[in-house]
Amino acid sequence: MSDQEVIFYTRTNLSGDAHPYRVGADENLYPGQLNDRFKSVKVGTKAKILAWQHANQTGKYREWDLDQADISDIGGLTRFKVVDSTTLPIAVRLEDLTGAPDGRFSLKIDSYDVGTIIVHSGDPEYGLVGVMPEDGPPVTTAIYVRNEQSGEYVATGAIHFVWNAGTKSIDVADATNFPENMEYSRDGRNRFIFKLKSV
Repeated sequence: MSDQEVIFYTRTNLSGDAHPYRVGADENLYPGQLNDRFKSVKVGTKAKILAWQHANQTGKYREWDLDQADISDIGGLTRFKVVDSTTLPIAVRLEDLTGAPDGRFSLKIDSYDVGTIIVHSGDPEYGLVGVMPEDGPPVTTAIYVRNEQSGEYVATGAIHFVWNAGTKSIDVADATNFPENMEYSRDGRNRFIFKLKSV
């Protein structure tokens, strides 16, 4: 096995039928015989997997840079990308500080890398909004927060992410157009929590 390769298996504990993929692979398994069939994966030392439960890059999202004896917590693997191990995905989730019930607000983010991603308030899962290779170009994302009950957009804006070579992490390069009724905080090297303060 190459260090830039991953091997998915149809059974847990790295057993069953083996299916190798190299760095650069961008696979959508739906509709096909392999959709939801992979149960474990071996990951090369220079590879990383960005994985989604559903074909349109929604549902549960996972990152794997080490061997995984059981990947069933994703709820069935449908979409994945194999990237260089130094690549950092940029992921966000929405936290509602207004006191509304979980799911009242949705955060839609549009970016060139990933397309449109929607996450809901109260959902602990992160949504992938961009991918940044080491020393890669900045990633700009448009932000829309919608009240799911009224259909009204309560916050709109944009944010720019950039690679920080010193810390090997993702930073916010420009928040000039970030919505005034929101704030953000960092959660690790590449994850951010967007917080809706008011409507």
